[in-house]
Amino acid sequence: MKISAYSHMLVSDHAGWDELRTRHPTRRDTFFKLVLPLSILPTLMIGWAGMSHGSFYAPSVSLNYWVITALVFFAAELITVRGMAWVIDLLSRPLVGHSDQDSSYLLATLAAVPLWLSSLTLFVPVVAFNLLCGVLGLAIACMLLYHGIPAMLGHPRDEDTRDMTWLTMWIGAGAWAILGVIAALPVIIR
Repeated sequence: MKISAYSHMLVSDHAGWDELRTRHPTRRDTFFKLVLPLSILPTLMIGWAGMSHGSFYAPSVSLNYWVITALVFFAAELITVRGMAWVIDLLSRPLVGHSDQDSSYLLATLAAVPLWLSSLTLFVPVVAFNLLCGVLGLAIACMLLYHGIPAMLGHPRDEDTRDMTWLTMWIGAGAWAILGVIAALPVIIR
């Protein structure tokens, strides 16, 4: 898939999605090509923010605590992607009548990409900006789920698909909130 197709996936049930359905990458390929490299990005950014701007975010917290927070966040990311894939797969079974764990994992991964990229805002030590970009990343993730669920399931957009999509978005937003709390632990405990 071309990176340029990614922006079209935000507004279409077919552009980019049809190619992914045809290719059907395995969970293993998705993990090593997307999940692992992109999960490292927020981990590094949390560590970097603690090292470079730790005194701004949480003046009394040591660098060791930032590193521990980054590592816990990394583990939580990996668990969250797998958990969201499980949720998508579980909710989709009644609609399509079978399990497609590879597609569910890919969809959970693609929805997480804007959230991983929003961690780059930690280069700028402005909490309001960091939060705004995190919420923007969540909105983009929801757009990807909205178009990706019917596209990857090969199921038309009907009332059942919409219900599944909204439930998946709410669960994903909850997972994002938990990850946000983990990332903010040094700020919270200061």
